[in-house]
Amino acid sequence: MSAHYYHQNDNQTAFLTLQELAQKAVDKAAIQLKKASDHYHSVEHQLNELNDYYQEYQQRLNHALLSGMGGGQLANFQSFIITLEQSITQQKQRLIMLSIQQKQATQHLYQCQKKLNGYTTLLEKKQQIRLQQQNRIQQKMTDEFAQQQSIRRTLYES
Repeated sequence: MSAHYYHQNDNQTAFLTLQELAQKAVDKAAIQLKKASDHYHSVEHQLNELNDYYQEYQQRLNHALLSGMGGGQLANFQSFIITLEQSITQQKQRLIMLSIQQKQATQHLYQCQKKLNGYTTLLEKKQQIRLQQQNRIQQKMTDEFAQQQSIRRTLYES
């Protein structure tokens, strides 16, 4: 076998390795995106619960004010509502950060998929070229065989 064949085979192996590594990167990026998305939705759920809790306590406060309450009880309600408002603000900030992380994870996955697609396309093109070369060799061998058969028949008939 020629040195060209070995070089071509080594080249093919290298690209297959790169494709495999790119696939692993895509898989890892997809897992990271899933985790980021799950974390985002978890914090979003917590924020919704805090908002619901806040609304509930606002209603309790309004009802208690209508029913009459002492100053200490009012101070406790207000203090708790302020704490809820701070928690809601913190959750909103976390949600913004997680949204950014989710977008970055999505972009990273896109880049990994793009790289994988490039290797896959390159390998498919190399395979297509190799098949064309093999077909040409096969056709050449078939033509030579037919030519030799024709010469033999001519010699035999003479």
